[in-house]
Amino acid sequence: MKMLNSTVAVYHSHKQAVEAVKKLQNADFPVTQVSIIGRAEIEEDHVKVHQGEEVFETGVVIGSVLGTILGTLSGLSMIAVPGLGVLYAAGALVGSIGGFSLGAAGGTIFGALLSVGVGKEGVATYHKHLTDGKYLVVVHGNADQVKNAEDILKDGDHHELNIH
Repeated sequence: MKMLNSTVAVYHSHKQAVEAVKKLQNADFPVTQVSIIGRAEIEEDHVKVHQGEEVFETGVVIGSVLGTILGTLSGLSMIAVPGLGVLYAAGALVGSIGGFSLGAAGGTIFGALLSVGVGKEGVATYHKHLTDGKYLVVVHGNADQVKNAEDILKDGDHHELNIH
C-alpha cells in the first residue's frame, strides 16, 4: 500500500488560510492537491465563516459560499460533526468526503485526514485546532511535493506547520 504524505498548516483566520492557498498557487503548486478545512455556522439561511474578528456571511447557496476559495479549489462539502458543529472542506479532500452533505454524520473529514497520511495523534491535534476556531490548509502528495509545500508555506503567517 502506498503511503501518502501531507503538509498541514494551521491558521488563525479564514483569510490567512486563503492567502496560503494563493501563495501555493502563485508558486505553481498543483492546487488539485490542496484543501481548506474550517468551521462555519448556519443561522437561518446564511453560512457564516469567522475570519478572526470579522465574520464572512453569505447565503446558503453553496456556489457562493467561500467564493474566494472556490475560484482556486474544486468542490465544497459542509458536514455537521457532533460536538464540533458544522465544518466545511474545499478542495482535494472533498472527494474523500464525497457523498456526505450538510447534516451528515461526523468523522468524515478526520477520515480524509487519515487517508492522506495524518496519524491519529495529528487528527486529534487538528480536531482541537478546529474546535478552537482555527483553519487547516492540507496539502497531499509525494514526499517531494509535501516538502515543496512546506518550503512555500514556512515563511507565512501560520500558527503551526507539520509534515506527516
